[in-house]
Amino acid sequence: MINIFKRNIKIKIISICFAFFAWIYVMAEVDPILIKDFNNVAVKITNIDVLQDSNMVIDPKSNLNVKVMLRGRRSLLKDIQKSNLNIYGKFENIKLGENELDLNIDVPNNVTYTIIPDKLVLNVEENMYVRKYIELDKINKLKEDFKISNMNINPEYTYVEGPRSLVKKVDRLVCKVNLKNKFKNFNAKIQIVPLDKYGKKVEGVNIKDKYAYVSVEVLKTKEVPLKINLTGDLDENYKLLGYELEPKNITISGPNEYIDNIKELYVEDFDISGLNEDKSVDLKINIPEKIQTEIKKVNLKINVSKIISKNFIISKNRIVFKGDIHNLDISKNNLPDNIKVKVAYLEDLEEKIKEEDIQLFINMQENEGNHAKFKIKYSMPYDVENVEIEPKYVVIE
Repeated sequence: MINIFKRNIKIKIISICFAFFAWIYVMAEVDPILIKDFNNVAVKITNIDVLQDSNMVIDPKSNLNVKVMLRGRRSLLKDIQKSNLNIYGKFENIKLGENELDLNIDVPNNVTYTIIPDKLVLNVEENMYVRKYIELDKINKLKEDFKISNMNINPEYTYVEGPRSLVKKVDRLVCKVNLKNKFKNFNAKIQIVPLDKYGKKVEGVNIKDKYAYVSVEVLKTKEVPLKINLTGDLDENYKLLGYELEPKNITISGPNEYIDNIKELYVEDFDISGLNEDKSVDLKINIPEKIQTEIKKVNLKINVSKIISKNFIISKNRIVFKGDIHNLDISKNNLPDNIKVKVAYLEDLEEKIKEEDIQLFINMQENEGNHAKFKIKYSMPYDVENVEIEPKYVVIE
């Protein structure tokens, strides 16, 4: 009996060992031990409210991702995905500057893990909150002959929040308004962009209002001539030489339906009565309703000259007979010995006109109905206002 029992013990031990190795073999084949890697797994900070309470913020350039390696049976790892990994850390004795964060992970029993790195070094800064006005930057151009009259933005300002070092970089807040081929009023919802002094976008700051609402008033432009009505009359002995408006043309702007109907604009009337010298005066432009112009006044320059009358005595011997005399005896005429000539001229000729400048002549080809009656004419090297000759005619017998 004892021998039989001993033989059974040996058989049992052998059976147990065989079963153990068989189990190991089966487990190795059916449920093997695996290593599973996860990259860029986000770390959660469990006491992030401590930062907020202390008016602090993590430098946005800080890397809050780690690599995780899990080791365990296939049956334990098969349902673990990156999305359900819970890696967390907690600030201890938080301060401005560098802070170490020890990391932990929740995994099933019999699963081992490695976190790379096993702790994070995070830079903590003061959280800054400042108000800034929003500027409008125009990009591209309106359709030709149109211009912007007014631009409104709502809100006019907003707040920039973030790490002090980054908020300090924000030079201005900008909405970029695209004007390409616009020719009428328009509204737009435009993103607010923080820019540094070099015009580059500042990343890592928060803008309280992400967008602004911009309204743009667009007007048509047109160049038109200016005109004036001169009223009254100069005194008899004065002459209006001319006048000039400066500028002669102006650019106006307004709604299409108004601009298209305007061909010219008038300035206020000017009375020249009693004017006896050159005049320069500023006058208002008569600007219609709904029409805009940067120029509100123009300058009117008026040139006036006094007319001087002077009498000259010309000997009849200086009269020249031109053309075919038709067998007439020109010596037999009714001319007096001296011809009276009254010349009216502008005052700037006062020192120039001399008696010898006046040439009297008779064109024998031009009789006055009567073949023996001719008009006495004159020629001068200057333009004059009027010439009166006495007598006007000569009769040749």
